[in-house]
Amino acid sequence: MLFVRFTDVPKEALPNYERLPYEEALLLSTQVHQEAQQANERFASEFRIFDDADQLVYKGTFQFGDTTYPNLYLQLKDRIPRIRIRKEDATKKILLLENLERLTPESYKTMTTSVIQQHPDATHVSGLRRGQRRLVYGVSGVSLLLLGTLSVVQLIQPDPPSGVQAATSEWQPLYEAALTGETEPLIQRLEKQKSLSNEQQQFLITQYVEKQDYDQAVAVTNDPIDVETIIMQSKPFTTDRQETLQAFQAVYPTDEGAFDLAILKKDYKRAVSIPGVEMTTARKEEKTRAYIALKDVTKAQESVKLVQNEELKQQVATLVQLDDEIQALEDQKRQLSEKTDKKELEKLNESLEAKQRQASSLL
Repeated sequence: MLFVRFTDVPKEALPNYERLPYEEALLLSTQVHQEAQQANERFASEFRIFDDADQLVYKGTFQFGDTTYPNLYLQLKDRIPRIRIRKEDATKKILLLENLERLTPESYKTMTTSVIQQHPDATHVSGLRRGQRRLVYGVSGVSLLLLGTLSVVQLIQPDPPSGVQAATSEWQPLYEAALTGETEPLIQRLEKQKSLSNEQQQFLITQYVEKQDYDQAVAVTNDPIDVETIIMQSKPFTTDRQETLQAFQAVYPTDEGAFDLAILKKDYKRAVSIPGVEMTTARKEEKTRAYIALKDVTKAQESVKLVQNEELKQQVATLVQLDDEIQALEDQKRQLSEKTDKKELEKLNESLEAKQRQASSLL
């Protein structure tokens, strides 16, 4: 069994930060990919593949809307064999390829970019919960649970059997109590659940982080990056986000956490120097802003090519223009001799300082 987790796909059809069974991830990502091609859209998403022991076996990026690969499987089949690995790890690569072959329907193996299918074969994936499973970091945990129709069973089963209403009524008092601040009964009930929805995972992680119980928070998904992402994006941490992330990072350090913490501290030199960071859409934008703040025109131009944020693109364009104007003024200043009219030199210095202030205030 394989699971895939996508990050920062700007489409509700494909849940972000959720481990999807491989076949389901293949189907949903292909649908989103084809819709993007038809709309002439382009956007990238980081993804990770985990085995049934919850071990990370592959990490990559898929370009939605691009015509190079018709689906995720064909990209993996092309790229994995070319990865250079140690001899002792060769078996892992072979096993991953074998699992992909076994789990991928034949229709996806022969798919081409010249024929965009309107409806990929959905019969290979059972029990899809499209539109039901969303991890919305911007909503407070308890409210999110309550607004999710107050039905845990419904979030886990798209077609609930008879008796669901009774099961739902057992949960509703726990949610309502949590909204008044009595969260412990709901926490205890969720801890006994064998399967949790994304909303439930977020709620538990938020509660554990607020109690500084970081081991429990990580244990919810077995991935500290999930916890770090929730700290960065959840409203409950708005007022003390930097302090919370710093405390968590001290116990569970990650490259991603170090990058985000440097951004929060406005330590831009530190942020852009950290290697090995999984660059989600949000981090790509923050890295571009860091280069703008550092007035690194070349790096800003390179970085902004990887984002779709029009405001950032305009800021980089303005930075480039201001840099050209500053260089021209500095050239003029160097050419002026000591005998030149002092008023002309003062005027030139004023123009130069104004351009430099404008460049510094872009963000």
